[in-house]
Amino acid sequence: MRKKVGIISILLLSYFFLKELSNRYFVVNLSPSMEKGVYLLKEIDELKKGDVVLLNIPLNVKETLYSRGYLPKNIKTLLKEIVAIEGDKIEVVHNKLYINGEFKGEIATLDLKGRELISFLKDGTLKNDEVFLLGRGENSYDSRYFGAVKKEEILKKTILIKEFADGYK
Repeated sequence: MRKKVGIISILLLSYFFLKELSNRYFVVNLSPSMEKGVYLLKEIDELKKGDVVLLNIPLNVKETLYSRGYLPKNIKTLLKEIVAIEGDKIEVVHNKLYINGEFKGEIATLDLKGRELISFLKDGTLKNDEVFLLGRGENSYDSRYFGAVKKEEILKKTILIKEFADGYK
């Protein structure tokens, strides 16, 4: 009996240690807005175009994401790619997004269930404390809907270290 208690104690301690370790250093993405897989979390040295970052869900859209079932309520962060930085010009023409005159994607007016999508995006030039984020999946809920994000909202940079077989859609 004593041996079983010892083994169970070791297993529990190992579980909690690994869980704490994984929450600090890794994130698993199962969302179709980015490549599905395991991402290594890195400290932020500088933010540049092409960086994939982890951020808290912006407050202006948190309720929409949860109430519409886009994300379960236990998910508190998003994974997105930086596509525009300070000085880049954001423009919307007929529900099409342009960054510095280059077409970047459509801005949907309805979600996959036919519900209206509200965009907080505004035309303009990004300030020195802002970045613009897009997902890589076609139905990503990103800066096209919640607007530019303050750099201080970015928690970590990431590196995809293990992609799951089905990729993203």
